[in-house]
Amino acid sequence: MNKKRYKRKWNKKELRAAYLFTLPSFIGFLCFVLIPIIWVIIISFQKYNVFTTASTWVGLKNYQKIFSDTRSLTALKNTLWYTVCCAVGNTAAGLILAVLVDDILPKKLSVFFRSVYFFPSLVGLTFVAIIWQAFFQTDAGVINYYLGKIGISKIGWLSNQSFSKISVLILDCWKNAGMSMLLILAGLQNVDRGLLEAASIDGANAFQRFFRVIIPVASPQIFFVLIMNVTGALRIYESVYVLTGGGPGDSSRSLVMLIAEKGFTSFDYGTASALSVMLLALIAVVTVIQFVGSKWWVHYE
Repeated sequence: MNKKRYKRKWNKKELRAAYLFTLPSFIGFLCFVLIPIIWVIIISFQKYNVFTTASTWVGLKNYQKIFSDTRSLTALKNTLWYTVCCAVGNTAAGLILAVLVDDILPKKLSVFFRSVYFFPSLVGLTFVAIIWQAFFQTDAGVINYYLGKIGISKIGWLSNQSFSKISVLILDCWKNAGMSMLLILAGLQNVDRGLLEAASIDGANAFQRFFRVIIPVASPQIFFVLIMNVTGALRIYESVYVLTGGGPGDSSRSLVMLIAEKGFTSFDYGTASALSVMLLALIAVVTVIQFVGSKWWVHYE
């Protein structure tokens, strides 16, 4: 009995210690995540005056305003475009670079190129966007200069509505592909070289070994990178703001950029909150779809 009581007392002490260690994180989550989310949801049903803190309950009018506003719908379409293209582009580029570094290049060179590919991820996004803004200039840009050398006419990367989102895509892939490479590379380390050799002996070519051996083994890391890239693309802001300013027109404006404009320029907190709730719901839906779809292609054993 004494031993049981001693164990119970000891377990209670451990439990208290665990609660004390997790308390700062819990308080931070409560103050900076949960309460703001609840407050934004409440404001999304109100017409809120930030200067007088006066509010009027308007129900679903803010949401109706969003779906009847062409700017909001354009920003939503652009965000979905970024989500698909940036997420797929970053994940695919990261996978190709990881295979290149892990299997194709000599080991001495792979260490060097691993650092080179990862370096853009360490540079601040604002500085990167300013540099690429200079590259994308129509008349004095480096990209158009070399395109002219091969007979391609100048492209208005930042002034043409057809190319504005593509310029953001190029910047985003250049910036984030290195991080995707590093994370996928961790999964490639789990690939048994014996399996690759056995597959090669059985007559499997490089593509068959890639899709039948490498992809299934590294699928958990690829899935994690895909989720990270999708959520990052849904929240894309800095690169669009610095590179194109959302223009020309609203051709490259993202949902987060429109939220910031509604909240901090127009001070329309009701609409900004409704847009934020819509973005939160969109992230939740896309994440659930990814997790449900992962059952068919992600292998954890």
